[in-house]
Amino acid sequence: MLPKGVPPCYPIAVSDMPGTEIERSSYALETLYEHQDHDFVIDTVPHVIAWLPGRGEPQDQQPFLFQMDVVRPSGAEPRSMELMLDWSMEALERRDIDLRSKVARLRSGRTVDRERITENAAYGLALVAISALMPGRRVITMCKGEAPDFVLDATPGALCGVEVAGRSSGGLSALRAVRLEKGARLTARNDIAEVHLSLWCAVPRVSELYQVKP
Repeated sequence: MLPKGVPPCYPIAVSDMPGTEIERSSYALETLYEHQDHDFVIDTVPHVIAWLPGRGEPQDQQPFLFQMDVVRPSGAEPRSMELMLDWSMEALERRDIDLRSKVARLRSGRTVDRERITENAAYGLALVAISALMPGRRVITMCKGEAPDFVLDATPGALCGVEVAGRSSGGLSALRAVRLEKGARLTARNDIAEVHLSLWCAVPRVSELYQVKP
């Protein structure tokens, strides 16, 4: 858990070698209920908690650290950082009293949602990325059957949103393949004014937040 008195999302600089700094941002999962729509959060949090521990890792291990590349407008240098995610089960249960049983069923596979755990966990983690790295922006709806998954501004002809994808393995090479495929389709859309890709991989634990447009 975060030290007492530390805000739920804060940037710090850490260094393992003299002269080398790594930007690190920490986020407490329970604060998603303050930053994003309740319905999207309550549907995705159990999947995030069930998905994150890799095979052989303790299920209560925290924090979970993602190596993350943040790429802003085309041509800008990527910004490498570390995103640390943790949570309080007690705080989350105050919002969802069935949370522990939902997580247990996802981990055991005794739910029809087991085939969608990676997809739904990626949605939850994208909400974290939006809240932590695009502060003040909120998802207002989800697109049905077309990109982007999350809509931040539904102005006709000038959509703004975030397209999401998750992979259980494959690392950055898997995420880059997704980025090339989805990015090309999003770039060709004339009705989208601004769109980002939020991509997540569980093993190894890496992520990309990539601004496709403008």
